[in-house]
Amino acid sequence: MKTFIKMVIGLLIAFAGVYWYYVGRLGRPILGVNSWNALITLFVGGFGLCLLFFGLLVAWIEYEDWKWEREEARTKRRKKRK
Repeated sequence: MKTFIKMVIGLLIAFAGVYWYYVGRLGRPILGVNSWNALITLFVGGFGLCLLFFGLLVAWIEYEDWKWEREEARTKRRKKRK
């Protein structure tokens, strides 16, 4: 039952977010700021940061894969010697 309640709360929060930007798009400011313009500013400002973190994540995953492949190659060489 707890999972269902958390899911409903999550959906309510998501709908609140949609409503927030829907009202902002109609031109009625919320808290003195047009929320649609604020969303666009946030997206433009955060896009480079998302690219930075995504690039670092991909590089880290590939580095770990490279380390794993090197270890596998060493293990194969050791088994061949024996």
